[in-house]
Amino acid sequence: MMLGLLDLERMTSLSNEQCEIIVDMAKNLQIIADLSQADIFINCLLKEQNASLVVAEAKPTTIASLYKKSMLWLIAYEEMEPGVLFSLKTGKPIFGSRGITEERGIMQQDIVPIKDSQGDTIAVLIKERDISHEVRNEKNIEHFMKATNSEDKQRVFQAIVVREMHHRVKNNLQVISSLLRLQMLRTQSEEVAEVFHDSISRISSMALVHDYLAHRGIEEADIKLLIQQIATLLISSSVIPGQHITVSVEGESVFCPSDKATAIVLIVNELVQNSIKHAFPSQNVGKIDINLRRRKQMVTITVTDDGCGMGDSFSIGDISSLGFQLVNMLVEESMQGVLSFPLCDKGTKVSVTFPIIATQENEY
Repeated sequence: MMLGLLDLERMTSLSNEQCEIIVDMAKNLQIIADLSQADIFINCLLKEQNASLVVAEAKPTTIASLYKKSMLWLIAYEEMEPGVLFSLKTGKPIFGSRGITEERGIMQQDIVPIKDSQGDTIAVLIKERDISHEVRNEKNIEHFMKATNSEDKQRVFQAIVVREMHHRVKNNLQVISSLLRLQMLRTQSEEVAEVFHDSISRISSMALVHDYLAHRGIEEADIKLLIQQIATLLISSSVIPGQHITVSVEGESVFCPSDKATAIVLIVNELVQNSIKHAFPSQNVGKIDINLRRRKQMVTITVTDDGCGMGDSFSIGDISSLGFQLVNMLVEESMQGVLSFPLCDKGTKVSVTFPIIATQENEY
């Protein structure tokens, strides 16, 4: 998002040529935000020289933004943003400044000046990134260094390694998603764009698992929580304008090892996405219910929609479908489970039943 050229000239002391430089820079903000996985802003000095104005912003689509609302038109005084005003007035960059986010997380702010052809500073480019994970690791390392018991040191060290491993995998997956999304924007073919979209959805589902594990430093994941996150992600990215499709997740929490968790989120991703695509061809309103049930060591996940049913355009039964082949392979090979299609009065119901090794906390 960007202020118009006239607004820029009216609110600042910049010339038309200088404003055009900023407008051209703003055209690339979304790409910068996606690749850097950070919120990106452009700020300019107001005419009074005592505050700066946010004239452009881009929120990353590859990771959660630090901000729930738009920052465009926000006026930042020197008391609030001393680094921004310092960089605007001196033309010097600032790296590694830390602050608190809206959700009480910790963010790092990097600021670099934007200059015109004469070398004068006309604005600053600001990158704000969540570094809560890095700060937690710093505290873990500090605790590790203070630990005197060798067993305590080993336990803390293992937790750090596990978190860092999952964090790096998540970041790599999100970079891949960003590259695929950029490539998708270049194609003119709807069919090719759909293939890109499906691949991005699968990779994003896998990244969710590693993000969960990175924040907790454990090797087991709450499947119900992950499925809720996937459902929210799919509804926001896959539902076409004008349609109102809701997804509900019911049942008990089920904890699985990371490899099983990844397989499960991919399975649910395919089933829910297939319902969104094919179950409601002539409906503007639809509902998808996901239920988790555990009996001893057996877990059943059921995905039910109230759409047109398999007899019409619903395509999960088409064995040539890549989505069906992926679900079938994951259920049989990764989960050692069974895929079934129970009868229902309306729409389609798909069930996945698989065994799971009980943990001490969830043995019964």
